[in-house]
Amino acid sequence: MMNGEDLVVNQLVIPPNEAEKLVSKAKQVYLRECPCRVKMQVCPVEKWEVCLLFEHASEEDRQKAKLISNEDAVKIVKKTTDRGEIHQVFYFAEGDQPFELCNCCDCCCFPLREARDKGDNFQSMQHSNYVAVTDTESCVGCGDCVDSCFFAARQLSDFVIQLADELCFGCGVCVPTCPEEAIQIEFQA
Repeated sequence: MMNGEDLVVNQLVIPPNEAEKLVSKAKQVYLRECPCRVKMQVCPVEKWEVCLLFEHASEEDRQKAKLISNEDAVKIVKKTTDRGEIHQVFYFAEGDQPFELCNCCDCCCFPLREARDKGDNFQSMQHSNYVAVTDTESCVGCGDCVDSCFFAARQLSDFVIQLADELCFGCGVCVPTCPEEAIQIEFQA
């Protein structure tokens, strides 16, 4: 295997149900502390151990992590989803082999913050095949989803939600914030 610095790495934002599928089907799952949280030290220490590595991760990274069961990995995804964290898969461009699932908070994650800081052009860094669609018949215009959207894809105008599709990455953080259950994640090819 090539040195990790020589490989092209892509990242993909995925909704919680896809994160659960990924970890439940992985051949091996390893748990380690989030390097972003360790460096930033903003989140409490008990929230640091959230990054999941897979069999395609470098041997050096896997040695710094502990092997866990698929069931425990699913529990971590569910716990981080409940906290409103965003799931990002990192994979090698060659062969599309995922090597890490990061369960990212918006206060520490360097890739997320860097993408957001780029403004309207962060699609060059972030990718997703999902979008959060709002059923306008069910939406009451409360704005809870606007407040929860890390990517600023949702705006409220005269109690009507406006979605900027190009800014939405379908992370799913807005879904549980909707008291009317008017938001669902849809796959877009």
